Amino acid sequence: MEKPERRPVSLAGLRLIGAGAVLGLALAVPASPAQAETPRPPAAPTVETDDQA
Repeated sequence: MEKPERRPVSLAGLRLIGAGAVLGLALAVPASPAQAETPRPPAAPTVETDDQA
């Protein structure tokens, strides 16, 4: 049987993979209720006008 080749892995590559995993998890986790319930100002009524020049 042949031994599989082992490639050296750089620490920079591992850091990139780790950073990508952390970013992916941060984007996949839904926002906490405190962030989701930000107070919004009441919507102002809009007035439609027929201004045709």
